[in-house]
Amino acid sequence: MRDPEQHILFIATEYAAGMRPYASAIIHTLWQAGDHAVIVAKDDNVKHDFDDLDGDSVTWVDYPVTKLHKLAFRFRPTRLVKLIEQLVVERGIRLIYCLTGELILVNHIKRLQQLAPMLYTVHDAVGHDSKFDGWGTWLKHKILIDGPRQRLIRNTNSQITNSYDQQCLIRERHPYHRVYYAPFPTLVTDDIANGTDTVPETSHIADGYILFFGNLQLYKGVHLLYDAYMKHPGLQMRHLVIAGAGHIYFKRQADEKGVTFVNRYIDDSELKDLFSRAAVVVYPYISATQSGVTSIASFFDKPMVLSDLPFFKQACEGIKGVEFFPSGDSLELISAIDRALMSADSTRLLYERLYAPEAMLAALEEVIQAACGAPE
Repeated sequence: MRDPEQHILFIATEYAAGMRPYASAIIHTLWQAGDHAVIVAKDDNVKHDFDDLDGDSVTWVDYPVTKLHKLAFRFRPTRLVKLIEQLVVERGIRLIYCLTGELILVNHIKRLQQLAPMLYTVHDAVGHDSKFDGWGTWLKHKILIDGPRQRLIRNTNSQITNSYDQQCLIRERHPYHRVYYAPFPTLVTDDIANGTDTVPETSHIADGYILFFGNLQLYKGVHLLYDAYMKHPGLQMRHLVIAGAGHIYFKRQADEKGVTFVNRYIDDSELKDLFSRAAVVVYPYISATQSGVTSIASFFDKPMVLSDLPFFKQACEGIKGVEFFPSGDSLELISAIDRALMSADSTRLLYERLYAPEAMLAALEEVIQAACGAPE
């Protein structure tokens, strides 16, 4: 149990999309009196996420609206840095816990580590496979995302990751770093578990479809699923639903039938409807560092098809109802989907084993003790 005087300052400067449930789950799991959270929000709706905590223990910082102010905030977040410094001193903070990447703090991270021990969450030690729309987009990604991310990994001394492979990789590259492991928190929020909204785009589709859910990016292998579906008449007996925002980076067939793209941000309140009506959930990733996507499918007790990447294998191997296929192999992907569709096994055990709050709390408390006691 954490010492009552061991106060934590939680930092979440990218509190949106998948980072939102990630940060919320950890904050709620570890929270105790005297802790504080600084959260940068782009949407006022998210500000209800911590209504159950003391009103003065969460400080919301509004993300700028105009392009000029966004640029200034990204490269010179002076007000945010001063706020963090003030809170560390006034609240007697014993640990700064960065949860969501904190790219905008890249030029200030060394200074902030001098205030109190810092625990920095590494989400992606290696950048994902991506497809860019020209060299300008590639350059922007390098300057604003990949470059700052690598500098943050180099310049933070105590780090936490939710992938054993990533832990090993960071230790190999930075043997002087203290790198801790903890299970990935569940992405299932109360809004997801108890959602009542339906997905309008799928209302006309019969239950029992094949589902992919997530942002459309190359590394998630959505093109493999699409191609496999279009090539295999047996799969076309069911509908394919590809749900998530992003540029559809692959070429679609002119005679496409049986495929529905829900190409937008999907609210948590819609996910119960989306997942409950699916027959199987497919995650054909071609690369992955760590992910909580299996938490939602297993919460709703759905068979899953996963590529055999180390993170998925370490988390899900041996679970009935989970079928693996060699990453990038479309023919094996078809076979795995066929097997999953015939399976009557429950995947709920995966949720109970991997995403139980008790397991995460025990692991995180151990890391907190080590990080608080570690010399900077």
